[in-house]
Amino acid sequence: MKKRRLSKVLLSSTALLLIALTEVLVQLPPGPQSWDERLLVLAPSPFGAYMTWRLFLNPYVMFLESHACINNAFTRYRIPYNFVSSCKGKRSLLVEVNGYGAISVDAFDASFAGRKKRDEIAAEFERRSSEFSQNDLRGSFSKVSTTGWPEYLGPGVTLLLFLIALTGH
Repeated sequence: MKKRRLSKVLLSSTALLLIALTEVLVQLPPGPQSWDERLLVLAPSPFGAYMTWRLFLNPYVMFLESHACINNAFTRYRIPYNFVSSCKGKRSLLVEVNGYGAISVDAFDASFAGRKKRDEIAAEFERRSSEFSQNDLRGSFSKVSTTGWPEYLGPGVTLLLFLIALTGH
């Protein structure tokens, strides 16, 4: 069961729509007339789309049978329920994991704007962790970096478009 709110998807979709609208408006007169000028204005669009995906659509919390997955902006955690000691946090959800410290949940709907959703996710963590014995050694904690080709593709395409526009090809 993934915890992701509709408002987060709506917010990110609106941001992508604004990027597309900007691209359309640049093409209309009396905007830039040469392709180089148009490309210079549109070059930041791939980076904006990448940031929208990375910060709004990518983070989530997923509850599975024996563990939870917390996918933050650049890191994914696999936390067995028997490792969770508490959930706290005033502004964003912090999951206290035995032996690993507090892990912040970066999912936008579980932090700053979504107090109700944050409390719902914390209650789900506490309910599931109470079902598992603290002495039960099943499962293992893992932390994996999620950086990869998107980190090169979004900024790389943006840089390439800027270079093409500035060289005048």
